[in-house]
Amino acid sequence: MAGDPKDSANQRAVIIGGGQAASQMVEEVRRHGWQGEVVLVSEEAELPYCRPPLSKSFLVKDYNEDWLQYRPASFYEKHNVALKLGVSVDAINRDAQLLALSDGSTLTYDRLAIATGARVRKLDIAGAENRGVYYIRTLDDVRQIREHLAEARNVVVIGAGFIGLESAAALVATGRQVTVLSSGEQILPRAVPLPVASFLERYHQHNGVKIERNVTTSEIRRDDQAGLCVCTADGRHFAADLVLVGIGILPNEELASRAGLAVANGIVVDEYGVTSDPAIVAAGDCTNHPNPLMDGHRLRLETVHNAIEQSKTAAASIAGKQVIYAQTPWVWSDQYDLRLQSVGVPGENSEFIVRGDPETGPEDGQFAVFHFVGDRFTAYMCINRPGEFGAARRMLDSGVSLTREQAADPSYVLDNVVPRKVVIDFDEAWLERSERKKQLAATSWPYSKAETAG
Repeated sequence: MAGDPKDSANQRAVIIGGGQAASQMVEEVRRHGWQGEVVLVSEEAELPYCRPPLSKSFLVKDYNEDWLQYRPASFYEKHNVALKLGVSVDAINRDAQLLALSDGSTLTYDRLAIATGARVRKLDIAGAENRGVYYIRTLDDVRQIREHLAEARNVVVIGAGFIGLESAAALVATGRQVTVLSSGEQILPRAVPLPVASFLERYHQHNGVKIERNVTTSEIRRDDQAGLCVCTADGRHFAADLVLVGIGILPNEELASRAGLAVANGIVVDEYGVTSDPAIVAAGDCTNHPNPLMDGHRLRLETVHNAIEQSKTAAASIAGKQVIYAQTPWVWSDQYDLRLQSVGVPGENSEFIVRGDPETGPEDGQFAVFHFVGDRFTAYMCINRPGEFGAARRMLDSGVSLTREQAADPSYVLDNVVPRKVVIDFDEAWLERSERKKQLAATSWPYSKAETAG
């Protein structure tokens, strides 16, 4: 895709998607000098919006939905972006560089960006389609849940991943009875080591959430008098007025696959965000990309950080520039007054060292876990240690390691290893969003400072 952005004046870039990656791409293609048309096509009727709050405070409080928007309508007008909302792309004709849209129209492109994200993994059991069984992925999902919540006192959450636990924390705080059913030996089985999982489980129980582990959900029955009943393979029954399901997501790769693009647990892209077709880039949850910091090891990440940064790289490619996407993955989760942060990828056969005491009472908990493969520091995870997390992230980004002894020593200050660099980018979009916050100040801001920082 290398070339001069000035050559784009008579060309059209089409971005497919309505989440963080798509919104970021719009801003970045203009920043990199793309002078031609930009068209954003999203199957949702809303402007691109932020999804993480949907399973937190936004789930249970009636906030102004405009707060979720990454950018207001004026941003797209200012950047001369044509919006096609409530319309999906049915097919990509790569030879003709033509998109077939769900409204029967077609749209040509010179450069195409696929940021279709992911969809929820559905329960494949009897009764999964009953009224009162919900998933959280879109704003419309939360609208439907809110309507039902008014009459719901008992909630069963199927799945003990981030979505399930964040939802449980938000719901139990409203006085509802919440039970979480986990299919594994521990909660967050693919995301955290056992000391972190055990601490979080105790914290949820301290706040009134019941957690059942090693549970296989077999059926959801409808009872006109009792509402719903979640049945398990071992014969147990859990009554519920409302059931929330959070058992993972699947990449939306089908559109790319039908077009003949390479897919393998996501749309395959290179370090520049370019697919197997040089006229098409992809970014966000739907992609499978190499990480140069991990010897080219391929990842598919479901994080805000990845959506933002990979979109910057893909947008540069659209504009004829080459910017390698090489960053250490990181993610966070807010549950109650806890902030779980993780950076890096532990790696196969990794061992971990705990700094601090995860066995302390719920009111005192803050500790960290350092992962090592051999003598190499590969990942860091913490509860309520934002300063140390920042230092660990800088170390992993710069390839600086530490010893196991240093990791275990609470007096060893990570900040001293890679000095902090404060960079504040007061770009126009940031200022515009800040002004919008002020204008909507009459409505309580639904995010905590931590959520906004993430």
